[in-house]
Amino acid sequence: MKDQIEKAIDLVLEQDRDEFLEQLKAQKRIGNYTVRPDGIVDVNGNVDISDMNLTKIPVKFGIVTGYFSCYNNQLTTLQGAPEEVGEWYGGSFDCSNNKLTSLEGCPKEVKGDFDCSYNHLISLEGCPKEVKGDFNCFHNQLTSLEGAPEEVDGSFACTHNLLTSLIGCPEEVGYVYCDNNPVEFTEEDIELAKQGKAPLGLPLSFVLMKNKKKEFKKQK
Repeated sequence: MKDQIEKAIDLVLEQDRDEFLEQLKAQKRIGNYTVRPDGIVDVNGNVDISDMNLTKIPVKFGIVTGYFSCYNNQLTTLQGAPEEVGEWYGGSFDCSNNKLTSLEGCPKEVKGDFDCSYNHLISLEGCPKEVKGDFNCFHNQLTSLEGAPEEVDGSFACTHNLLTSLIGCPEEVGYVYCDNNPVEFTEEDIELAKQGKAPLGLPLSFVLMKNKKKEFKKQK
């Protein structure tokens, strides 16, 4: 009886998966795809499941040779996201504008940009170790950069978060944007953070007060 129930569930899941893939194909949201025996879907080209009001990714993707976009949905998990996003068409991964609190399940390899901005992330744990393009995690609820990529070939943007330290930021990175946090970081803070020894930045209230004093002295 248990085996029969499991087979029935698998059949329903397969039907749901196939129906979803056909929907994407009809809307020209997916490249040529193949389904592995274990049900994982590889795509030769792009996958665009953005703006579909999804609460989860309905299928499990494997290797996507183009970009993968799932932005502007209601996702609370990245379970089902591709294992690898390739070099074609920029090879970017975009999961921005969702309801994510974690990056667990995201691709292990991204050869373009990585965008997880405008979510509810409290941690960067689970993200790729290396990103070939830009890495955007602004407008989240991050209190730490622990778990961030070790290497970002482009820029690293962590503005509009709750950061009081930059420890954990990429060691190798093009440029770091970190304004609009509870503290104000200097270029020296950024350089020290890359070495894993960043001090706490100055509280923003202190910085604003200091700037006001400077303005007052100028007026006198």
